[in-house]
Amino acid sequence: MRIKRITANVYELPLGYVNAFLVEDDDLTLIDTGAPGNAGKILKAVREMGRDPEEIRHILLTHGHPDHAGSAAELKAITGAKVYMHAAEVPHVEEGRSPRPQTPYFTGIVNKTLYQVFVKRASGQIPPLKIDATLEDGDWLPIASGIHVIHIPGHSPAQLAFFIPGQKNVLFVADAAANIMGLGYSCFYEDFSAAVHSLEKLSTFDFDVACFGHGRTILHEAANRFRNKFLKQTPRVSHQAQYLVLEENTIIRLKEPEERI
Repeated sequence: MRIKRITANVYELPLGYVNAFLVEDDDLTLIDTGAPGNAGKILKAVREMGRDPEEIRHILLTHGHPDHAGSAAELKAITGAKVYMHAAEVPHVEEGRSPRPQTPYFTGIVNKTLYQVFVKRASGQIPPLKIDATLEDGDWLPIASGIHVIHIPGHSPAQLAFFIPGQKNVLFVADAAANIMGLGYSCFYEDFSAAVHSLEKLSTFDFDVACFGHGRTILHEAANRFRNKFLKQTPRVSHQAQYLVLEENTIIRLKEPEERI
């Protein structure tokens, strides 16, 4: 696995068709862990950075799907890291399972084909994992110089994005969107109306860099690309879906709060 340095302290760890990310500070913070069996690759990458695996003190899970949370239990056992995620998906992860949506929503035939090939036939089981702390929308974590938590349901009910301000503001998008053949929608959604709202919400943040669970990182002017894609274009949705498209002049410029949790 080739480690990709994204910013001065953010690294992309390509794990086949999914990405994990490391944020370097005094300690290390891992965002997502890949599918089961990827712990060894991640630990090797940490050593190649010149750091000790036990320096991974925090594991942030964007959501509980196997390709994102599958190696978390093994990594926690090896490193002793504290694991965080949204409370709504904790019961599933602690039981070692990831329920699939009964009626997934696809934005096109390509995504539907990808779902049939890679998701529908895959096991929904992961090693059971004890979650140490739960996160909610708007939380600030005093780790890795400060991480802002954003609840972005749609792909899954409790999916989280993470925003790290710095010389370059970085947004970890999870599976709210993908950047495989250009910036676009995720492979599938459980609730597309919620997903559209989540993408509008993400587009209100000022970020230079966007990191995806699937696809290439956007390294420059990422927020503008999100606004052009998800604010200015009307997605094709079924007549049942309800959504509100924000006007560009309503975009909020996020500022770091004076106090953090």
